[in-house]
Amino acid sequence: MKRSVIRLLCGVGILLVMACGAYALATGDSLVTLSYIKNTFIPAAVEQGTQAGNEKLQETYDSAKKTLDALQQGYQGGATSGSGSGSYSATLQARSWTGGDVIELTTGSGTMLMEGTASVTHNGAFIDVTTGTEVASGTQLTANQRYLVGEDTLAKVTILSGGASLGVQGGYSYTQGSGTGLPFYDVSSGDWYYSSVEYVYKNKLFSGMDEHHFGPYAAMNRAMLMTVLYQIAGAPEQELAEASIISFDDVAESDWYAPYVKWGAAQGITAGTGERTFSPQQQVTREQVVALLYSFTTNYLGLEVSQGADLSGYQELNQASDWAREALSWAVGEGIVSGTSTEAPTLSPRSSANRAEVATMLRSYAEKIL
Repeated sequence: MKRSVIRLLCGVGILLVMACGAYALATGDSLVTLSYIKNTFIPAAVEQGTQAGNEKLQETYDSAKKTLDALQQGYQGGATSGSGSGSYSATLQARSWTGGDVIELTTGSGTMLMEGTASVTHNGAFIDVTTGTEVASGTQLTANQRYLVGEDTLAKVTILSGGASLGVQGGYSYTQGSGTGLPFYDVSSGDWYYSSVEYVYKNKLFSGMDEHHFGPYAAMNRAMLMTVLYQIAGAPEQELAEASIISFDDVAESDWYAPYVKWGAAQGITAGTGERTFSPQQQVTREQVVALLYSFTTNYLGLEVSQGADLSGYQELNQASDWAREALSWAVGEGIVSGTSTEAPTLSPRSSANRAEVATMLRSYAEKIL
């Protein structure tokens, strides 16, 4: 726009110069020389044209800004603090949303997902500005990429995870979801471990890594597991107090997990990893989780266990520790654990068990044994 105006004005100036030059040549006026036209008149005309163009562009900009400011004030004037139409956000500053929330965006509005899982449905054009591509309706948003609603389009962004951090810029409305009961950005309704995480969280067996993160793929160590078993036992405070005389060389009195580790040892659920060690930070394996659940069932709860399953058809059975085989047989028979491969039965006994896997085992254990 700016260049077009400048070129137009310069063209007019050059025509004037040519006219003056023609006139000078026709009249023989020696005062208007070619040198004057080239070195003085033309530069002055171009400068005046540029200045006039800039002034015109500034007027256009000021007028457009005034119109946009008025529109923004109108949006803000109609904004509401709750659900419904008329809400407005001037920036993409992140905001926390809950599972099931639906945010409706109209033409020109933008959004960016920081954390969590969300999908979009729309009836027109929804643009991924980061990649410069159109996004199909029903697609999940990619974190930290900016999206813009195209012309004549209504887009609906639905929060699929327990919670999400998402920014909206422009006009929007939203319908508050019923909520999933989970506050976690990293657990979505479509995840295979969702129901297990929901169970252990609502029954206060697990807490999150922090307010908004469960850490499904984070390591589960021995100290964490003993804390969970204490919660399954009903958090018996008297037993916890009586276990204070137990000690391990690698468990300090100030450690947050010290009381629960001592409780587990006093109840015969665990004997530690050595004569005087517990290895609290050691990540648990699948066979260790099963062995501790088996010990909890027989030694603490005093329950009779059923005959275990035949494990001869499982691959990698030779990798199972001798002390864990009876517990593995029992756990498979009860449906507490299953194979880790759909192609061939595999127990993966020495594979590390993350928080999602342990949550799944504990849910099955609670539903089948307790």
